[in-house]
Amino acid sequence: MEQIQYAFVAVLVGVLVAASVSFAVMGLGKVLRRRRLARDAHQRGLRFFPDDPYDVPRRYADFAVISSGHSPCANNVTAGGIVGRTVRAFDFRCELGHGTRRLTRRYSVAIAETRLSQPSLLMWHTGDGELAPLAARDVQGRVGQWSFRGSRELAETVEAACRHLGPAQPSVEIRGSVVLIAVSVRRAIRQYALALDEVSGIIEALDGPRGPRPPAVGA
Repeated sequence: MEQIQYAFVAVLVGVLVAASVSFAVMGLGKVLRRRRLARDAHQRGLRFFPDDPYDVPRRYADFAVISSGHSPCANNVTAGGIVGRTVRAFDFRCELGHGTRRLTRRYSVAIAETRLSQPSLLMWHTGDGELAPLAARDVQGRVGQWSFRGSRELAETVEAACRHLGPAQPSVEIRGSVVLIAVSVRRAIRQYALALDEVSGIIEALDGPRGPRPPAVGA
């Protein structure tokens, strides 16, 4: 009996040690990534905030990705100007369901303010079909690898700007003069870097180039 108790204690201690090591590694990974994002923002001439000074869930609550679940949270925010437009990029997560059925969705997101107001458009990449928010399931048509609702002409313009992006192609929503692109973290290869680098291409497709495009920086 004592041997069984000792064995149980040993297993329990082993589990606790493994959990502690796992949490420590995860914490270190987050710290290193945050430092890398801050360095990349500085190299681009942008500002970096570990937290969310813009209250993203409230400010952009009308966008499908931001309102797709509960307990929304944004952090690791990079902000400033790219190709003459105001841009904000950030890590975003929200929860779906409750209790044992709760799921966490994570995205790399970039939001840009363009010069021209556009018709409303929501384009969702078919590779993330099972993660599509309710608003994106009311499909009006398809262009390339995206389903969409809204202006077909605008959807074709955005699809042409996105088709070269490779496997980490974003979902896109346009409301007036604001463009949001979101890449599911489980699919993203460059994640945060894609959100920052590629939003400028979409901006240029919508209202024309203005200033040089910044070099790509990995994240």
